[in-house]
Amino acid sequence: MKRFSTILMILCTFLLLTGSALAAEVPTQRMFTPDEAMTQLKAGNDRFATGHAIHPNQDRQRRLATTAKGQHPFATVIACSDSRVPAALLFDQGIGDIFTIKVAGNVMDVDEIGSVEYGVDHLGTPVMVVLGHTHCGAVTAVVQDAELHGSIPQLVDNILPAVKKTRHDHPELTGDALVTAAVTNNVWQSISDLLMNSPATRARVMNGTLQVVGAVYDIDTGKVDWLGIHPRQADIMAAAGPAVQTHAGTAAEQGMEKAAHGTAAVEKAAHDTDTMEEHDALEIEKQAMPEHEAQSGSSPLWFIFFLLVIILAAVFMKTRAKKSE
Repeated sequence: MKRFSTILMILCTFLLLTGSALAAEVPTQRMFTPDEAMTQLKAGNDRFATGHAIHPNQDRQRRLATTAKGQHPFATVIACSDSRVPAALLFDQGIGDIFTIKVAGNVMDVDEIGSVEYGVDHLGTPVMVVLGHTHCGAVTAVVQDAELHGSIPQLVDNILPAVKKTRHDHPELTGDALVTAAVTNNVWQSISDLLMNSPATRARVMNGTLQVVGAVYDIDTGKVDWLGIHPRQADIMAAAGPAVQTHAGTAAEQGMEKAAHGTAAVEKAAHDTDTMEEHDALEIEKQAMPEHEAQSGSSPLWFIFFLLVIILAAVFMKTRAKKSE
């Protein structure tokens, strides 16, 4: 009888611990402001560059959680395809944290802009980073007027304006110095191309839910040099024309958009997307839920384990009572 009681106690303890672990496994999602997202990226890069990376969200649990619950990245990053520029790693982030787009020369053409819009508008990331890097082969090829083959000339033609501007502004630069300056101007060029050709991105920038920033990654040191927002962002957006909110905008954002523009097109878009907005609002409310609330009652298995514990405890008490008699 004593052995049976011991087994019951061990089983109860095991079920309690297992139930707690299952409840803790439920991922919590909260909304980041643009400033909070930038803080996350900067802190992660500092850890990576100094050799103190913690490699978060890279385990099996995170993989399964993002598969079951979907992705909720807090940043969209377009980086060069260069294999020495691993976007998630250099920001010390994991699965589901960063929506990454990679293309040679981190250029912004139709495909890249569409991908960015998926990240910033559909997934709602509060930050969009155009990440250039030192020793960029694509920029170097344009600076050196290298002979290119296949479809590469059509790819790097987006870099030409940046190189021309660099030569115009800094005729004294040559060699590596010219490439370095052109890399930075190419980041600005990509941001300009994005803002000029993406009404959805402009809308989010205007209502304060998105920050578009430039940065250059040093492949030697591992450090990211943050350039900030485009110095002519307001002028570019004004020249681009009205920003039209798309389906992924929340009701609050639509209201701000209508107040700013008051156009019939925006009102029609708001009317056509009411259902989607309500769904998105519910998702945002779930993501903004404090961690302890998100975990509480989130797993039906926890309730089942709790009932089993009560039953086993009752059996145990009954057994002890019989023994004492």
